[in-house]
Amino acid sequence: MGAVVADPTRPGTQDPEDALPRMTLGEHLDELRRRVFRSTLAVVGAMVVAVVFHERIFGWAVHPYLRAIADAGVADAKIQAISPLDTFVQTMKLAFLVGFVAASPYVLAQMWGFIAAGLYPHEKRAVRVFFPISLVLFVAGCATALIMILPIALRFLVGFGAHLGVRSDFAIGPYLSLVLSLLFGMGVAFQLPLVMLFLQAVGIVERETLRRGWRLAVLIAFVVSMILTPDPTPVSQTLMAGPLVGLYFLGVWGGRFVGESRERLTLWKAWPLALAVLTLLALFVFRDDLTRLAGAMF
Repeated sequence: MGAVVADPTRPGTQDPEDALPRMTLGEHLDELRRRVFRSTLAVVGAMVVAVVFHERIFGWAVHPYLRAIADAGVADAKIQAISPLDTFVQTMKLAFLVGFVAASPYVLAQMWGFIAAGLYPHEKRAVRVFFPISLVLFVAGCATALIMILPIALRFLVGFGAHLGVRSDFAIGPYLSLVLSLLFGMGVAFQLPLVMLFLQAVGIVERETLRRGWRLAVLIAFVVSMILTPDPTPVSQTLMAGPLVGLYFLGVWGGRFVGESRERLTLWKAWPLALAVLTLLALFVFRDDLTRLAGAMF
């Protein structure tokens, strides 16, 4: 078949390339420079604000440890600094990372604004849908790690140490590394369904291939949880791998509604999504009971 030639006299035959804005190389560089400058200002400003509130941020990060210590009945245990600069360096690093994460939606929006000039209208619509969902999933992953995974894992670890007569005076560096790894690791891990939907939508991976490979996915989930968790334990690995496995199956289910042979999403077919949301809410509601259960093992 011959190539379709755009006919300007016919409204339905306009070349899609003509819909893209035309900018010179100098205009592209100026636009990039402005957006990088704005992003840098946003990151620096957010970091300065985080440093101002460093005491509150540090208290927020240490709270799960203090609660685990109190629940375990361990007396006089506290976070320790190994070197003279340890407390200052680790607190500032925590504040900088919090500031960077707080500014990241604005930075990503600036990146999107620069890239959008070279996208077709349907590609822009896809990004407008996926971008806010991605941010919501990232926040949900961080909240899951902070509210559920971290307290349960710490209660288990502190209780295990008390069972052996070891006082859990954690060093500030490894402890904050554990907190940040769990939070950011789960935030990134919650992007898994979106990645799977994209791969299935563009035809890179078939849904049947993902469905048949669930055993390998479970194994990979435990390996990833081991990598993302400093000093991994069976409890921390299971707590992180469990949501990953659930997100994988959610991505497989969502593959029915993307791609060329997609089905129409109805309320009845959306029951797996509703079940996932209800399960997550139930875990949040009963997180204290799960924490006590982890401590009762010793």
